[in-house]
Amino acid sequence: MQSNSAFLTLLMTIITGSVTIEDFSWLALDSTMNLTESICITIIAFVMVYLIAKKLRGNPSKSPVKPDKVVLHQFPRSHVFWPGVLSGSPPCLKLETFLRMVKIPYENDLRIIYSKKGKMPWIEFNGQEIADSNFCVQFLSKEFQVDVDSHLNATERGVAHSILTMLEENTYWTMVYARYIDDYGAEFRKKLFGMFFFPLNYWVRFNLLRTTKNYLWSHGIGRHTSQEIYEIAERDLLAVSQLLGQKNFLFGDKPCLADAALFGFMVGCTWSLPDSPITKVVKTKAQNLDQHTQRMKELLYPDWEELLLEKEKTD
Repeated sequence: MQSNSAFLTLLMTIITGSVTIEDFSWLALDSTMNLTESICITIIAFVMVYLIAKKLRGNPSKSPVKPDKVVLHQFPRSHVFWPGVLSGSPPCLKLETFLRMVKIPYENDLRIIYSKKGKMPWIEFNGQEIADSNFCVQFLSKEFQVDVDSHLNATERGVAHSILTMLEENTYWTMVYARYIDDYGAEFRKKLFGMFFFPLNYWVRFNLLRTTKNYLWSHGIGRHTSQEIYEIAERDLLAVSQLLGQKNFLFGDKPCLADAALFGFMVGCTWSLPDSPITKVVKTKAQNLDQHTQRMKELLYPDWEELLLEKEKTD
């Protein structure tokens, strides 16, 4: 069900953080409430969050997994928030794209069940659980004896790795800032917070913003001004655009893993934030990146529209 999928998507913002009574202390600051009302609301909100988080965190997967079958655990489809967007998570879309590039059969589990590392995406294969998209790629490449970068020479492999790392460890955080902190993500946040009832909606907003700001500050990018953050995104994307040039893919006529990472970022960022400075850079100075995204979609996702309606696997 779409409503259930959307609800689970939103709940990811809760279950990734620790829940403490102190997180609800702001409720007592409402001058229209007396002490008893504030305490009651705080207790109710805490219990609700605890029970929901416990349910989602526990019992990872009771569904039987077929031998030699890759199960890809990733977030529910994102079209509820952004029409036409398959996944708002660049790492999730990158890993699914990799599986298609090397033609490894897989099935999706779109429930919000995090790996033991607390990360998404992750995979199950013959009783083994592997977390982090890049470790998943390494594991699957060895297990299935495939090399998505086989057409690259040593120098190209080095450049491709550098591009992937830049997009995932640097450029990615400019998207996080635009989506969760800046005004360009206001419509998304309005939908997100609006789907929770009082007082949970206020707590989700409080915890999400606090957690995101802490992540950005710890990374370092959150210490910059808004203008500086978008300048970082522009430099990164223009560098990739220059390398791509007029080629179909980053290193010729065949995509590599870095192409999958670029595709994941472009869909997750520019398609979900059409008015952001990041998207404007692509539309005005790096149109070839947008063309690259369309090319990847047409090549690897002929069933894109069908996948948008894919429902989460249920217990």
